Amino acid sequence: MTRARAQVRCVVIGAGWSGLACAVEAVRQGAAVTLVDAAPAIGGRARRVDLRIGDRDFTVDNGQHLLLGACTETIALMCRLGVDPDLALFSQPFKVEYPDGWRIGAIGVPAPLHLALGLVRARRVAWRDRLALAAWVAHQRRREWHVAEDCPVAELLQTQPGALVRRLWRPLCIAAMNAEPEQASGRMFMNLLRLTLGAAERDSRLLLTRRDLSATMPEAAFQYLNGAGATVALRQPAAALARSGSGWSVLLREQRMEADQVVLALPAEAAIRLLESASIEALQPTIEKLRNLQYEPIATVYLRYPSPVRLPGPVFALLDDAGQGRPGQWVFDRGRIEPAHQGILSVVIGAPALRFERDRNVLRAAVDRQLSAEFGLPPSLAQNIVIERRATLLPAIGLSRPAPRLPVNGLYLAGDIAESPFPSTLEGSVRSGLEAARLAQFDASHCQ
Repeated sequence: MTRARAQVRCVVIGAGWSGLACAVEAVRQGAAVTLVDAAPAIGGRARRVDLRIGDRDFTVDNGQHLLLGACTETIALMCRLGVDPDLALFSQPFKVEYPDGWRIGAIGVPAPLHLALGLVRARRVAWRDRLALAAWVAHQRRREWHVAEDCPVAELLQTQPGALVRRLWRPLCIAAMNAEPEQASGRMFMNLLRLTLGAAERDSRLLLTRRDLSATMPEAAFQYLNGAGATVALRQPAAALARSGSGWSVLLREQRMEADQVVLALPAEAAIRLLESASIEALQPTIEKLRNLQYEPIATVYLRYPSPVRLPGPVFALLDDAGQGRPGQWVFDRGRIEPAHQGILSVVIGAPALRFERDRNVLRAAVDRQLSAEFGLPPSLAQNIVIERRATLLPAIGLSRPAPRLPVNGLYLAGDIAESPFPSTLEGSVRSGLEAARLAQFDASHCQ
């Protein structure tokens, strides 16, 4: 008579998108999961917040996030958790459009015609620019969007006309990487393009959350974990890690937990503290890599207008120039996506502009003037701003992150601190969490 295999005890530290994905996958694989987080709410850097705009409170996101059709693992996770992507997400073909009428994008036909016909239908784009763009995309397709040696995004765009770089490539680089083309990793940028513009039409589609980020995936994950018997402990910061026999001891604020496996789904600084507390020499190279990671901020300005005020479409790019008082890079008409948000516009300001000006009042007033100038809007009734100071990792050229399986048995990393072909994105976080859970399951099955 064979003995039943013991259930693996897995502690996931960090309840952001990566930690939630990891915990869900670990439960599905049969582990006894405990998910802990120091924060009072799940979702990490992509969650719902309550924000007062003038004399009213609104439920918004802590930053205006954007998903793409290529976020296949995120969408698959939503479906597994019972969230219908068609109801949760507003979908439109890939498009970059400006208030002055300049527009380029795809149309809803099979690839590669979605891009080719999109170029034909572009507006206010010189034909020489369209041909240069078509030639560049065709060249990258032949190379399978591969970069032999990492280099700045700007270097990959040397053959592109200045107008295309200014109006198409730079805004896409900042939106996807939160960095200027001169700073950002060309290899990571091309990985993103391969999965979006280089794939099927559905993969390039823009997906906007209809309600809020917490309702898109985290709340469904929380309900799943509770229903599956997992433990979710919020307001429980992890203070220290220590070896305990063949497993681990995790010291929390109010208790000590024993685990066979621990996954750190945390920002770099918090992960470093825990790894240092373990006092294990083999972890020093990992700690040093984490110390070299740099974070960048993102701000979202929410502006409230009378309900009849609407933009011509749900999303527009903006010609930003922080030095001239135009910090906004993208604007979203939330009322076109979520009826409860009629009259609410959200404007995203990435790290390049925030380095120039970080005063909240100055930013709010500048964005208000910028929208009035671009769209002819009246001054807003009220504004508020959310700034995530450590929103994304700087996707530096040659960025080196630790592998998700650490060189000590039973210890793993997840999130944007772990090795990945992608920058800090929601899809990258979900993929990393799933990978950590699968590695842990593989290791557990081979140790039994």
